[in-house]
This record gives sequence, structure tokens and C-alpha cells, in this order.
Amino acid sequence: MGHHISRRTLFRTASGLAVAGALGSALTACGGGTGAGSTNDKLTMTWWGSDERHAAYKKVLAAFQKKNSSIEIEERYSGYDGYFDKFNTNVAGGSAPDLLQMDTALVAQYARKGVLAPLDSYVGKSLDLTGFSKTLLAAGTVDGKLYGVPSGIGVNQLTINRSGLEKLGVAYPDPEWTWADLKKVSVEIHKKSGGKLYGTDDVGGGTLQAFEIFAREKGQQLFSTDGKKLGFTSDTLQEWWEYWADMRKAGACPPPAITSAAHNDLTKNAIVIGKALFTFDTGVYGAGGSITDATLDFLPTPRGDWSGAREGNYVNGGVLLSATKASKRVADSVKIVSFLAQDPTAIKDMQLLRGIPPTEKARDLIKAGLNDTDKRNLAMADYISNRVAKATDVLEAPQPPPQGADQIWDLLFQSNLSIAFGKTTVKSQLGKFFDQAAGILSA
Repeated sequence: MGHHISRRTLFRTASGLAVAGALGSALTACGGGTGAGSTNDKLTMTWWGSDERHAAYKKVLAAFQKKNSSIEIEERYSGYDGYFDKFNTNVAGGSAPDLLQMDTALVAQYARKGVLAPLDSYVGKSLDLTGFSKTLLAAGTVDGKLYGVPSGIGVNQLTINRSGLEKLGVAYPDPEWTWADLKKVSVEIHKKSGGKLYGTDDVGGGTLQAFEIFAREKGQQLFSTDGKKLGFTSDTLQEWWEYWADMRKAGACPPPAITSAAHNDLTKNAIVIGKALFTFDTGVYGAGGSITDATLDFLPTPRGDWSGAREGNYVNGGVLLSATKASKRVADSVKIVSFLAQDPTAIKDMQLLRGIPPTEKARDLIKAGLNDTDKRNLAMADYISNRVAKATDVLEAPQPPPQGADQIWDLLFQSNLSIAFGKTTVKSQLGKFFDQAAGILSA
């Protein structure tokens, strides 16, 4: 069983570009209103995910309907690819679902388009959010209103081929490791493998699991509070790209051909094809471990190793559940959301299929049924979330990404790739990046 939120992240860039484009034209036409529901009396609910997630949702919803016989649910589910394209079409056509699984990266855009219903008036009444931290709820909060209830704790973790490290005789890094430590151990892996292996995949163009944490360690966010500008400086990005240029030069991470091939293709991830032992792409574990036989373990994103470095990690809400504004069944949708959040049997049935459960009560309920890899993942998530909770210098959790964020993420990836291929230099690419990013965010 895996952490399927991460797999969603893997596909976000490819699908998000199309989603962003459709969002502007299809929903503007709605003028803030949407249709919702099915052509019958059933409440419609949609989600994306794996077959395991589909089965778990169906089991939980069947149990809910036994206890709430007046609420019949029409289930609609699919993979992530095309999920929001279809949702946009349904919204534009007046047939949006009443309740849907929402991406944290998109909740702000849909909320500000008037597609989603604010849920604040239900909190503490039919919507029981006992045990949810304020930081976690921020993932579904837009302009001060709650538009999505987080399904779990999302933290950034590196996935480690632990058995590969042991085979080479390389010591497992301490979870308090730094970026300098990552380079040191990666170079050690390259040398001890006779040049056959690299330490980590190249994430000079990676965002959520990598650059965002680095920028936060510098005291900067990816985006300004209003989402109209970048939140980090040119100096920070320059330092980041130069770090990864040094990593490539030292053999600590793969050449650009491997990085390019792995973009949006989990099966070509460096750890999966046996070219690296660390990956920032947690989708390797999100696929349930079926694409690698390695014994997997987990570590936090490295700490900043400069004076004044902050805690860069944060806790987000994984996927969300949101009700549509035009629905006449918002109150019923809220009952389902609350059931998924608090019912012990529902929590056990979902296990980690919507991410690491959001409350301590829920995490305690599922521990006994986890395999060893899940337990290591859960333990590292607890470690990171506890570290974030104790930190006195951590920035607030990021706002939901603004419209155009997917394009910014892809621009970062392509920029790093161009540098790695020698098509441009770090300093030359900096100006282009900031000019293009400004155009995207002001559009």
C-alpha cells in the first residue's frame, strides 16, 4: 500500500497545464454559478485514484449509506489524468458533482471562480474536524474561508533505496542531514559503485519536494501572498541552480538525459531504473512499491547549512474533499466528509489511501494494519510534522498555489534542464525565468 497523494503530484504538471487552460475559459462563462448533481435524486461524488482507493471509497460510502439511508450516492471515479478536464466540462454544462476530491494545488482557483461552497458554517456542527490542526486546514482555506477538508497529512519526504545503501556499505544518513550532507553521501555512492550509480535524482527543476523547501529555508515562499508575484529572490534561485550544477559535475546526480526521460514518467525515475539511491519523487512509494524491489525508507528534505537557515518543511493537507457551490446537497456532502474524517471504521478502511491520516486518533487506529514500509513512512511523517510543530522559525504553510503555478513549475524544470544540457548558463537563464514567470502570473 502506498502514499497515493504523491503519485498525484507526479502527474500534476502534465495534467495541470491543461487544467489551467480550461479553467479560465470554461468557468468564466459560468459567471460564478455552476450546475451540480445528477439527473436523479442521488448525491454525486467524484474522486481520482488507484483501484485500491476506489475500492476503499466504495466500502466506506456503502457503510455511510447504511447509517444514512436517506442519502443515496452516485459514485464516479477515474485516474488523475483528465479528471479536472472532465470536471471543468461538467461545471460548464451544469452537471458538476455535489462532492469531489479536490487537488490542493487547484482549490484556490476553483474557490475564486465561485465553483466551490464555503464550509465554515458547518464546522463544529455537522462537520466534525476535531483533531485537525489550524496549519493543516490552511491547505483548504482560501481568502479566510474553508473550501476543502484535508484527507491527511502531506509532508515532503525523500524516498531512499535502503537496501542499495547497505549493499554499497554506505551509512544511512541522519534525518537531520543538510544539503552538504546530501552532496557528500551522493558522491560517496558514485565512487563506491564505480561510477555506475548516482546518489540522487536531479531536482534542480523540482518544486514542491525540493526548491520550495530550499526557498523556505531562506525565509521565502514560492509565491507572494496574493499570488501575483514570485516570492523568492534571484539570488536564491541562482544558488539553487549552482548547487545542482555542482552535483552533476561531481557525479552526485544523473546527467540531463536521465532527468529528462523521467519527467512525468515514474517508470523512468532514477531510483526505479537503478541509477540512483535517493529520489525526491515520492511517487516511487506512491505506486505501492510495485515498480521496485528495493527496500524503501524515508528522510526529510535536507536542512539548510548556512547561518540563519530556517525550518523549510511544512505540513499540508494532501487531497481535499470539497462541495460545489451550486449543489443543493451541500449539507449532505458535509455529512460524508465528516464521516470519512471521524468514523473509526472508515478510517481503518481508507488506511493510507488518501495520505497519512490527519489526526492522531486516526493514525493510532491504522497502525496495526500497516506493512513495514508503510510504518517507516508513517514514522518519518510523524518525525517531520513534530519537527515543524516545534520549530520557532518556520514560515506559515504556503497558500494554495495561484493560477499559473503549474506553468511556473514546468518553467523551473525546463530551465534547469537547459542549464544541465549546456544550452544556457545559470546567470543567463535567471533573467529569462523571472521575466517569463512575471508574464505568467500577471496574465
